[in-house]
This record gives sequence, C-alpha cells and structure tokens, in this order.
Amino acid sequence: MSKKNYLIVDKKDEDERIDKFLLKKYKNFNFIKIQKLIRIGFFKVNLKKKKSNYRIKANDKIFYRLPPDNGKAKENNYEYVYKNEIEILKKNIIYQDENILVLNKPQGLAVQGGSKINFNIDLVLKHICQDNKELKLVHRIDKNTTGLLLIAKSKRIAKKLSDLFKESKVFKVYWSICIGKPQKKSGYIKHPLIKSRIKGKEIMIIDNNKNKKAETFYKVIQYKKGLSLLHLEPKTGRTHQIRAHLKALDIPILGDNKYTTEETLKNKNFSNHRKMHLHSRQLIFNLENKEYNFKANLPKDFLITLKEYEF
Repeated sequence: MSKKNYLIVDKKDEDERIDKFLLKKYKNFNFIKIQKLIRIGFFKVNLKKKKSNYRIKANDKIFYRLPPDNGKAKENNYEYVYKNEIEILKKNIIYQDENILVLNKPQGLAVQGGSKINFNIDLVLKHICQDNKELKLVHRIDKNTTGLLLIAKSKRIAKKLSDLFKESKVFKVYWSICIGKPQKKSGYIKHPLIKSRIKGKEIMIIDNNKNKKAETFYKVIQYKKGLSLLHLEPKTGRTHQIRAHLKALDIPILGDNKYTTEETLKNKNFSNHRKMHLHSRQLIFNLENKEYNFKANLPKDFLITLKEYEF
C-alpha cells in the first residue's frame, strides 16, 4: 500500500463504527458493500484488518486500496474491486466472435444499475473480454433471471442487434418452473402491461387501457406435484413481462417473491425455494448474413428442483 493511501480519523469522529464512518466518505457504495470491503481488507486500520463494528479512535490511520476521490471509483479500479464478479462472468462466457459475446448469466447479478444496486454487469463489461473494449449491452434480463445475455462488440453491431430486438426479429425461449397448473396446456397470454407502484415497489400490472401491448406464448412441458415446467416465448419485451403474465394466469414463478401472493409464499411445500426459477433458454437471430442459435444450460438450482419433483 502507498503511504499516501489513508484517511486520518479526526477527534470529532472518534468512537464511531468504521463501517458507518466510511459510508459517509464513500457515498457511491452501499452499506453491505462497505462491510464487505472491510471484511476482505480493502480498508485497514493502522495496517491491520478490523471488523466492521470496530470503533475508530482519533488519529487512527485507515488505509485503503481505492482511489482517494470520495468514493467516485474510476473505471480502471473496477477490475480490482469486483475481481470475483468479473471472474464469474468470464467463466460463464459460452460464445464469442468478432461481433458478439454471449453469457449464460448467473442468478443475482444485475445487468444494469438501479435503485439499491451496487454491482452490475454493464459496469465491468470492458474487463470480461480482453480483445475488445467497445462491449455494449443490447438487451437485459432481470437480476434473478438466469440464462442468455447477448453483448455487442461494437457500436455498429449494438445498433443492429438493438433494432432486431425492437422489431421482434430475435426468437426468444425461456423455461420456468411455476406454482400450479394453467387451465390450458398451451396458449397466448395477451394482457397489456403498465408500470405501477405497490407498497413502494415498482411492479407491472394489467393495463385496462391497453396502451402497452404484451404477448407471451406458453406451453406446459410437464406437470409434477403442484409445479409446472413451462416453455415460454415472449413476443414482446415489456419489463417483467413473463413474470407478470404468469401471475395473471395464477401460476406465479417458483421463487419470485415480487409476483407471488402472500398465501402462496406461506405454502410449506414451496417456501424453501428462495431463488427464482426463470431461465433465458434460447436465442435465435440473423446477423451479418449469419444465423445464430444459442442454448444456455440450466442453472444448478433449477436442475435440483427438477430432480426433487421428479420431472
């Protein structure tokens, strides 16, 4: 560590918890991230690791491995701060060529930033692929949705891919495990959707004015012990479209607490499944006179549930 990389605790801050002290200094990090950085040694007091509840003393020197810019971390530091997350993403690259890169996105990683989101994939794109620094997102999937995420390697390709998504020229397949069974084995869900807020949370609800068209095709692959394995083809790309549509059919996605009723959550048969069982399974599109067809392997938790319920 450089001798210049430290903060000196002022008398007025004495006896404050180090995590709360640092949270005021590094406003771009949330409380959980600050505690993690303390735990793994990004911050040290007098060159010694401390717990996040350590009470700082006047003249303590808090050494850090972050740029001294009041928390406005620079891009070239992200590779160090988010080393573990970057390695996870690198291991989940399933394809790349001169134009595109395809990830099988793990659960729990947000694609873009937002409220209460610290780390996101967009933040570290330039660090997951060494042969190109122009990586661009062209679509997104929810933080707790797993599966295929398509990334362009130039602005030109990003524009072409974005247009394909907007024009519904990308064939998309999702798999999901849902609680319950739809009345029909297959069909189209055509409920228009609009953003709303319920108990302070943003959620998609059915729009009776029909201003926001949304359409999803579904097919039951198998039904076992109160759960349905579904094949899904979203024809439009509304926020949370599949999640909201399946709730409208009264078959919410297993582990989707946002679109599941309290009564369902309390059902002991399914209460131990905390992770959302929605997976971006397949993408098919034509780019630069070449047809691409990608399939993403199912994540571990999805496979465990399939085995547990004997699918």
